[in-house]
Amino acid sequence: MKLAVIFIFTCFAAFGQLPDRPSNPPRAYNEFGKERLLSDADATTIENELRAFEEATSNAIVVVVVDDLKGMEIEQFADELGEAWGVGTAEHDNGIVMLIKPFGEGRRQVTLRTGRGLEGIIPDLVCKDIIDREFIPNMKDGNPLKGIQQSVKILKDLSTKEYNYTHYQKEKPKNVIGGIFALLIIMLVIYAIIKKGGGGSTLGGRGYRGGYWGGFGGGFGGGFGGGNSGGSSGGFGGFGGGSFGGGGASGDW
Repeated sequence: MKLAVIFIFTCFAAFGQLPDRPSNPPRAYNEFGKERLLSDADATTIENELRAFEEATSNAIVVVVVDDLKGMEIEQFADELGEAWGVGTAEHDNGIVMLIKPFGEGRRQVTLRTGRGLEGIIPDLVCKDIIDREFIPNMKDGNPLKGIQQSVKILKDLSTKEYNYTHYQKEKPKNVIGGIFALLIIMLVIYAIIKKGGGGSTLGGRGYRGGYWGGFGGGFGGGFGGGNSGGSSGGFGGFGGGSFGGGGASGDW
């Protein structure tokens, strides 16, 4: 009995620390914190993609950016948020939460959490592959928009059974190896041209600093949601009482 009371108290405490579900209008892409990960334009792009996908399939993907996990592990925070917000439908539990913590104290982290109804077609190992192959490399390159878009594309294709997750697992490494090989060939050709011709144009001199247009942080105030919902006037319709059972994976960079 005592353990049950402690568990219930812990759950209520966690829910009390979660950000409120956006309601005016409902949004699929939300940022909470002092710093901004995406510009208003990029946030609107993601919002429109997620909203159109939910309207076409009823599968709901939300992307949430925070700078504080309130003492919780990122997996617990995302699962609790998915439950509290009711991401997905109650009938199919077809929601996905992508929680990103790129700022604040501690590690920069991301987690993908799948609703109970999607755990079978998007297993934990595949969530880990998506994070490691699609999201983290782009974050390291300073391109959060691309990282989110590529991750969301795979999640959309898998959740609608455009292809099986085994196809993604087998195909992606081949593409990576092919890309590396092609890059090596290009580098050798450029080197041969420079070596042979001399002079000519050169690369560089622009002072590119890497990162997201000179690094994350600054330029945007607090709040969340990008100030811009985009899409149809009714808002995101993916909060239908979906449930989460702990499926997913996480990573850091």
